Amino acid sequence: MREYYLTYTNKKTENKMNDINNFIQFAKNNKTAERISGSNCIIYTRVSSKEQQEGYSLETQRKAIEHYAQKNNLYTIAYFGGTYESAKNDERKEFTRMLTFARRSKEKISYILVYSVDRFSRSGANAIFIASELRKENINIYAVTQPSDTATSSGKLQQNIQFIFSEYDNDLRREKCVAGMKEKLNLGYWIQKAPLGYDQYTKHREQRITVNDTGKILRKAFYWKADDNLNNLEILERLHAAGVKVSHQQITEIFRNPFYCGIIRHNLLPGKVIQGKHEKLISEELFLRINTDKKRQNIKFKKEFEETPLKNFIKCGTCGTAFAGYIVKAKGLYYYKCNKKGCKCNKSAKILNLLFKDYLKDFEVLKKHIEPIKDEFVKYIVKTNDSNKDNVKLFKAQLTDVVKKIETLEEKFIQEEINRELYDKFLLKYKTEKNNIEEKIGSTRLDLSNLENQIKKYVNICLELPSLWEKASFHAKMEIQNIIFPEGILYDRENSNYRTSKVNSVIRLITSIARSLEEGIKRKAALLGGSSNVVGDTGFEPVTLCL
Repeated sequence: MREYYLTYTNKKTENKMNDINNFIQFAKNNKTAERISGSNCIIYTRVSSKEQQEGYSLETQRKAIEHYAQKNNLYTIAYFGGTYESAKNDERKEFTRMLTFARRSKEKISYILVYSVDRFSRSGANAIFIASELRKENINIYAVTQPSDTATSSGKLQQNIQFIFSEYDNDLRREKCVAGMKEKLNLGYWIQKAPLGYDQYTKHREQRITVNDTGKILRKAFYWKADDNLNNLEILERLHAAGVKVSHQQITEIFRNPFYCGIIRHNLLPGKVIQGKHEKLISEELFLRINTDKKRQNIKFKKEFEETPLKNFIKCGTCGTAFAGYIVKAKGLYYYKCNKKGCKCNKSAKILNLLFKDYLKDFEVLKKHIEPIKDEFVKYIVKTNDSNKDNVKLFKAQLTDVVKKIETLEEKFIQEEINRELYDKFLLKYKTEKNNIEEKIGSTRLDLSNLENQIKKYVNICLELPSLWEKASFHAKMEIQNIIFPEGILYDRENSNYRTSKVNSVIRLITSIARSLEEGIKRKAALLGGSSNVVGDTGFEPVTLCL
């Protein structure tokens, strides 16, 4: 009897489970669950310079990724990259093609496999945003040499920090490059392509920039302007007749460019001019005669720009279209409006400017917090950088192996086991590989002095931010806006407020630390990382600490 009861109960339970299973098809996020547990992946490899393209780097990346995929039973759907693409921005053709394929592929892609995080992107905040958007579609970026479980909050944070480090490494390289360019400019050497009318070449390792035949014709244009009082249209006609095809905008820029009278100016030398080493096309006196016209001196910056600094930066919260700025002349009042026909979103420029100034208070840092923020940020980054130690060991082992290969190659060449052609071929290959590995080891080392300078730059931006923005010039306002909100902001006309899905990651972390300091929270362990979550997920509001 007892056996019959147990059998009956088991059958009843089994029937009940079968009945429940019939409803699984109606469960939410069923497709999501399939993709999360999927085994399909795509592989993306990249080199950072054209020289590396001929080296061993791409092969190393691909082999390491394929080994990881095979070991973890992942099925490779497609390969992307395998070529030179700079990662300082995310407008790369192969990179964009890879993202499009991942999102639209009929086979559900669960992973994008890369060798290391900096192979995916070095754009910092933008890379974090892309990774976040991909996760919403259940596509995970996985760096085989920097493993992190992005299904967890701590794993997401770890990957985000790696993206920030890649951007930071790029900034350091850029600083070194810019320093070298500034030095050349200060010595009177031009660092870009010479303007129209010049030939540029190197002779005996010395830069030479000389006037060519086109330049000789352009020289006449300066005299036509200064002595014959011809307007630009008349000058263009004469130039076209002489075989020099330039536009109206180009001729204006030519007349305003002091390079033609031997003077160098450049964005890297703000407020400064240098006597160049190149050949003069015209005299300084002739250049000044053209450019000291009283009419030119009286040209003023359009007031509308000063009154509408948020145009093309604010986007309509309803349709996502950028706002334009305009003036109602009868009232002398400035307005912003959505550029999309039929949207009818108009708002006073004065009101939206004040609202934006108020919005910036969320990212403001008090002067008394500057030093504590710098200290906590450095500690946080140093703590996070400890995760790179394993990578350094791996890179050093790879470096030792390459050095041994070079030594073996030299021995074989000396003992005449290989000819000169093979020796040169493999020596170039191994040396390129060695340089790549040394570069990776160097990028994992923290330069605290440079790091503190970078942090100081961002902290100074946040210092009394609303007041700083209000007093800034039009161009300075735009720079501040784009640094903090790289994708602009949305205006919600129903609630009359701003919202944004993306804030500069470093600014975000600084303001999070500042908020904790202001609230009197002394738990530094949470700021330094560890097993607890340091930074919460961000939506439309600034990030807050999960304490």
